[in-house]
Amino acid sequence: MTIKPLSFSKLKTVPLANRKVDSDSKDFGAPFQPGSGFESFLCSLPNLGCAGDLFRLRDAITHAFRNKHAIILACGGHVLDSGLGPVICRLIEQKIISGLALTGAALEHDVEIAISGRTVTARERELSNGNYCITEETGCLINDAINFGTLENWGIGKSVGKYLQESDLEHLDHSVVATAFRYGVPVSVHPAIGADAFCFHPAAHGESLGAAAMVDFRLLAGMMAASSHGVVINIASSVVMPRVLLQAVDAARNVGKKIESVTTAIIDPSASNTAITDVVNRLSLPDGAGFCLSGPDEILLPLLFASVLEALGDDIL
Repeated sequence: MTIKPLSFSKLKTVPLANRKVDSDSKDFGAPFQPGSGFESFLCSLPNLGCAGDLFRLRDAITHAFRNKHAIILACGGHVLDSGLGPVICRLIEQKIISGLALTGAALEHDVEIAISGRTVTARERELSNGNYCITEETGCLINDAINFGTLENWGIGKSVGKYLQESDLEHLDHSVVATAFRYGVPVSVHPAIGADAFCFHPAAHGESLGAAAMVDFRLLAGMMAASSHGVVINIASSVVMPRVLLQAVDAARNVGKKIESVTTAIIDPSASNTAITDVVNRLSLPDGAGFCLSGPDEILLPLLFASVLEALGDDIL
C-alpha cells in the first residue's frame, strides 16, 4: 500500500472574529516596576490561569471575611514541614481563619515545631537495622494529651492545643495548634492509624485515639455545616483531607443542615484527580465555585493571603 501526503487545498478555515476568545489583552500581565510595591506587583500578574484563579479566590476570602462567613483551612503535613506555620499563626491572630482541619502528619510536624523549632524527616530510617524512627517526645506529648483529653470528651485538636498552651515549650509562637487554642479557633485532627507514627507509639491507646478522632470528625462536620457563603481551602493533602471534608459535608447535610454557596480550593503541586473532583467540584455543589491552584504551597499560600491582607487594608486587626 502506497501512502500519499494529504492535500489541504480544500481545508475549511474559520474567521478569527468567529473564534471563541481565550484571553484578552486587558487580562495580560505587565512588566513590574522595581520599587513600586506589592500592590503594583499583583497588578503586574496576568488575570489568567492560576493567577486569575488566585485573584478570584482572594476576592471570595475578602468577601467572606467582611461578611463574617467561615474561612477554613484543611492542611496536610507538607504545609507545616515547608515552614508555613508562622504564616497561619498570624492569620489566626488577625481573625482571618475561623477553623482548621489537620491530618495526623500535620499535627506531628506542628508538635515537633513547638518542641524543637524544626521538623524531622518523616520516613527517616536507621541504616544499621532498618527500624522505622518513631520520635519519642512527639509521640509522648500527643498521646498524653489525647489520653487525658478523652476523659473530658475532647477531640485531638483541643487536647493537644490545651496541653501545648499549658507547657513551657520554647517555640509555641510557631505552633498553629497552640495558637488556635489560645484564640479559640476550632481545630480538628484526622489521623490515619498505621500511617501516622504517633498512632502506634507505645503511649498510644486505640480507645482514646478513636474516641478523640470521632469528636474531631463531628467538630469538622459542624464547621462545614456553618460554611455557607464561606471558603474552604485544602492545602497539600491529596488523599486524607479531600475525602474527610466531603464526608463531613455529607454528614452535615444528612442531618438536615443546608450548605450553599461555598467557595472551595485546592493548593497542591500534585493534586490527584480524585482530590480535585471531591474538593473543587463536589464540595462546592450546588451553587459554589471551585478553584485548583496547582503549584507549591510554600509560594502560593503566602502570596494568596498577602493579597488578601492587601485588599482588606484597615479592615484587619
